[in-house]
Amino acid sequence: MPLWGFVALPVVWLLNLRLLLAHDPLARAIKLGADVAKEQALGAIPQEWMGWLAQPVIQTINQYVGPYALAGEAFMTTWALILTLLLPACFALGAFGVIHLGLLATGGASGGWKSTARAVLLNHLAADLATLAWIGLLLAILNTRYSILSFSFLLVGGLFFIRFVAHVWLLAQVGRAHSLGALRIIFLGIPALLAATVIAWLVATATATWLISDFALAALR
Repeated sequence: MPLWGFVALPVVWLLNLRLLLAHDPLARAIKLGADVAKEQALGAIPQEWMGWLAQPVIQTINQYVGPYALAGEAFMTTWALILTLLLPACFALGAFGVIHLGLLATGGASGGWKSTARAVLLNHLAADLATLAWIGLLLAILNTRYSILSFSFLLVGGLFFIRFVAHVWLLAQVGRAHSLGALRIIFLGIPALLAATVIAWLVATATATWLISDFALAALR
């Protein structure tokens, strides 16, 4: 087993977590709403009163917005932890368990559990690293080449493609490691691949929606 993979995979997950927390759409929405409220309130204050009334108005708005901002930060942090740490860990462990037990129940796993674990570990590491690299690339060139609409299509399409290729690669690796026959690949491997791909696409959609919402709100400023 590649022991470095047990360190590299959590590091990639933590980098994905940091990426999502750096682009928090709810925090941006709350700040945008507070800024609009301040503009409207200050616009309604007569000019001669502005000097002594502006600061108390701003402080009052900040006082009311503060609890919502803290609650929103806690909610989004929890959701980011689920998307980048909890779900990937559950999927990795679940994939290993389902694949290995499924092979044992349908004719055995000639390569042993270590071959299955190695394939799952390296597959998840490569897929999550590719996801991080693709998102980072799009964010780096967003302001210079692409609109929000183009960014959205490229982001969703790229994430879907990465996850599909990852699952096809995982099936190929497991098939080679355990010398699977055509029947097990066709009747077990392909249905499992399709089901896992759909689940991965749902998580990818949640991640894409998070980032797209943040940049859509940024464009409103």
